[in-house]
Amino acid sequence: MKNPKQIERLRYVFKGVIQGVGFRPTVYRCAVSLGLKGFVRNQRSEVVAEIQGSPEALESFPKKLRKLLPPAAVLDTMDCTQIALKEEQSFRILESKATAYSFPPIPPDLATCPECRSELFDAENRRYLYPFITCTQCGPRYSIVEDTPFDRETTSMIDFPQCPDCLEEYSDPANRRFHSQTNSCWSCGPTLELRAADGTAMEGDPILETITALQQGKIVALQGIGGFHLAADPRDAEAMLRIRQDKERERKPFALMVADKREAERLCRLRDGDWRLLSTTASPILIFPVADGAPPHIKTVSHTGTLGIMLPYTPLHLLLFHYPDVEITYRHLVMTSGNLKGEPIISDPQEASVKLAGVADLFLYHNRRILFRTDDSVERVTISGQRIFLRRSRGYVPRLIPLKKALKSTTLAVGADLKNAPALGKGSDIYLAPYIGDLEDPLTRRDFEAQIQKILSLYEVQPEILVHDLHPAYHSTRWALEQNIGRRVGVQHHHAHLLAVMAEHQLEEVIGLSFDGTGYGTDGTIWGGEFMLARRDGFRRLGSFREFGLPGGEAAVLHPTRIALALLKDILEPGELQQLFCTGDGLTEQELQTLSEMIDKGINTPMTSSLGRLFDAASALLGLVDTVSYEGEGPIRLEGLALGAYDGKPIPASVNCSDWGIQVDQVTESLFRLDCRALLRTLAKPRRTPPRSSDVEAASLALEFHKAIAAASLEGARRMRELTGLGGIALSGGVFQNVLLSELLMPALVESGFEVYTHRDIPAGDGGIAVGQVYFLSGNG
Repeated sequence: MKNPKQIERLRYVFKGVIQGVGFRPTVYRCAVSLGLKGFVRNQRSEVVAEIQGSPEALESFPKKLRKLLPPAAVLDTMDCTQIALKEEQSFRILESKATAYSFPPIPPDLATCPECRSELFDAENRRYLYPFITCTQCGPRYSIVEDTPFDRETTSMIDFPQCPDCLEEYSDPANRRFHSQTNSCWSCGPTLELRAADGTAMEGDPILETITALQQGKIVALQGIGGFHLAADPRDAEAMLRIRQDKERERKPFALMVADKREAERLCRLRDGDWRLLSTTASPILIFPVADGAPPHIKTVSHTGTLGIMLPYTPLHLLLFHYPDVEITYRHLVMTSGNLKGEPIISDPQEASVKLAGVADLFLYHNRRILFRTDDSVERVTISGQRIFLRRSRGYVPRLIPLKKALKSTTLAVGADLKNAPALGKGSDIYLAPYIGDLEDPLTRRDFEAQIQKILSLYEVQPEILVHDLHPAYHSTRWALEQNIGRRVGVQHHHAHLLAVMAEHQLEEVIGLSFDGTGYGTDGTIWGGEFMLARRDGFRRLGSFREFGLPGGEAAVLHPTRIALALLKDILEPGELQQLFCTGDGLTEQELQTLSEMIDKGINTPMTSSLGRLFDAASALLGLVDTVSYEGEGPIRLEGLALGAYDGKPIPASVNCSDWGIQVDQVTESLFRLDCRALLRTLAKPRRTPPRSSDVEAASLALEFHKAIAAASLEGARRMRELTGLGGIALSGGVFQNVLLSELLMPALVESGFEVYTHRDIPAGDGGIAVGQVYFLSGNG
């Protein structure tokens, strides 16, 4: 038994999301409650505590600390060493200290916590109706950071010195706002200002006037945590028409912010666990099936059979829905990114006043500077409860992707051109930047360059290796090759997709399905339906979907009827082709002849193995999309239609893709092709107007198409296992953002004896590909 009079001193080094979330005050309260003495301090990349006391108290400390851990904190590691005793009188929180570089643990922006929400609507509280109420568990973090460690002086809150009352809270270890870096109130914090589109200041309470304007059908630009939103009441047909026209957003769905759980359940079909995901501190947009009894105007918000919704995640949002003693007629609002088509979300008030003046009627500004712009994160949820990221940004960035083995070189990866998000690898972590956008737009490219410079400056690092995609025409590739930064390395697109899954699961070698719309292949063609053996230092292509032409190149992507023609031209008679493609609003006979010649002669008809383009062709054959108005429109509508016929059952492991007419051709001993032309022929019938969601036949055909692709994927997985002897399989690429395909395929893979690896915390599409680019280089040394 230990001598109770013996005194020992321990040094703890904590790592994780532990700065700006009340972790140091928690350590303080834990230590004091156990009668321990010493200190706790932020360092650039960690939190350090030295604690001194009896062995019994020291033994209790880590267990009690984990029980007291704040909800917003994530404690990755807690290393402990015994050190020499020191003279101590009490336990203290010391000033932050800079240390040698590793990733500083900056917290993400956090949704308003229950305690602050309660105070917001408490008429006796001094922060009653204060639109910037925060504490250690909620409020802006990443979006306002300028330097590290995360202290008030290194954020845009430095512009707001605390009043005596706030400073007293900040200095009181027993207070919930002890060392809350965003602490403020009516007397000392940020303020709101409402202006008309011409810049005229509006009189009255800014929030009450905004509520009135929204109920009158006006469009309001709201400055939020990471940028501007455009808000409108979707019940107002004129407002919806205006916002679609002004943003050049003909059919792309909008997200809705809903007042509460009751409204979420009125609009969407929620399952057990969905509400918990909606109400996390990240507060993302989640996409659900539209409820049967949803009001008719929801079809003007989303025509896909699904709907993206989120909860109010700032005090301002809460007040717009729940302002006391005010009759508010709306229970949901369109809340879409404040930007023009193709451009990044606007975060600067001056820029917003110029660019959004033709869209918004009113502008609700605040004077807290946004230093890192962040869009709302977007996720889907499978029936089994698995999250699928479509966009990773606010609420998740800058959480790190941890690695078991440290990278040998500091690595900057620039990602792809679509859904661009760069990544930075250093030590045992990878930082994935927030979603930036599509680099075809010049302003987005400028923001891409600016964000990279801000990231390198924030983390004070100079990359030794710069990684890019192999596509020679990508803007990100060209930018990387122009930089005078260390060694430049190209990584094949679909290999990088699989490497991103491997990074999340710490894998060295897998077989994988890498399915998307477009990626530059090593043979100069467009890949996208790839069956691969993937290692950290290279890959081998084991199979793919049969190649087909894209007559007109990009024009075929925008007009997927052309893709359907290319796939069916050789297996249908000329009369059948004419009946299929030249009826109604389809092709003219001259267009059919011209496109057929292009396909036959290979004129401006690049070849592709893309599964994403097969989905496009299927959607065109079912009359869902003639001209694409936004990326992924055909596959999104096809899935939405199929979900209406889905009974919740996966394909059986015993299934054979030949049941749907899919033929497997063994091209060489180690390379196979999946021919889906006969599958598409089953969808081919005289073109008609787009079917309604009640069109049972079309929904059944859409579901059978999904089942067939799942069966073909399963067959390809089996063949890869035979070729390699590997049973671990990774699934990546934008096609795996399709929930239905995942639900049909994954149980069959597991039943067939595969160990299945999917993305956990990053998007399956191009928004996560930079993680894989970083992971490739660590394998090469």
